[in-house]
Amino acid sequence: MKRITLVTGANRGIGLATAHLLTEQGHAVIGTGRTRPDDFPGDFYEVDFADADALARIGTEIAKGHAVTGLVNNAGISRASDIETTSLDDMDRHYAVNVRAVVQLTQAMLSRLREAPAGGRIVNIASRAVLGRGVRTPYAASKAAIVGLTRSWALDLAAQGITVNCVAPGPVATVLFKNNHPDGSPELAAVTAGIPMGRLGLPEEIAGPIAFFLSPAANFVTGQTLYVCGGGSIGRDPV
Repeated sequence: MKRITLVTGANRGIGLATAHLLTEQGHAVIGTGRTRPDDFPGDFYEVDFADADALARIGTEIAKGHAVTGLVNNAGISRASDIETTSLDDMDRHYAVNVRAVVQLTQAMLSRLREAPAGGRIVNIASRAVLGRGVRTPYAASKAAIVGLTRSWALDLAAQGITVNCVAPGPVATVLFKNNHPDGSPELAAVTAGIPMGRLGLPEEIAGPIAFFLSPAANFVTGQTLYVCGGGSIGRDPV
């Protein structure tokens, strides 16, 4: 059976690395993002996830044209702000892209996922920040919602043969991360110091666990959140 997997936010970083790995594993990969990268290995749909109407059109088009068996909800935004500096617009912007769009596109793919011969697969991308991270009020809130949705959807969809799991990366060397943590900055040094493995993750190191949840090896796994964070979710040993 040919697995057909939609990866959102596949124009760079974790999404693009996941698309390449899945292609190597035999998936036909479909991507979404603002602009198509030159090296994307499959069909690509350009869309801004903040635009609900545009996303509705693209979701309908993808569902009509592709027998999607797997969905990776990876697209997201992250802007640094604490409780004093966060605006309601910040909250709404993060909710729109990181939560509303995930719900919207998942709903658009459900009929296809139900038809998947070996069972549909949904993998949501959250963040280690859901366990607590300073200066991340809107981001942490929106990603915590993703963990809750994962558990709820797993219950909603189990009887329909669809598994729903979540990967929660720690700090990963992507453009999105570096926008908030420039090379040589105190912010980057502080984050790296809090990772027991002493370094940032690579996009390819997040792609592997995503691919696992999409694979037959994870047929009996649903409703789970896997932290892929170099040990950051448990913290360093006390000195």
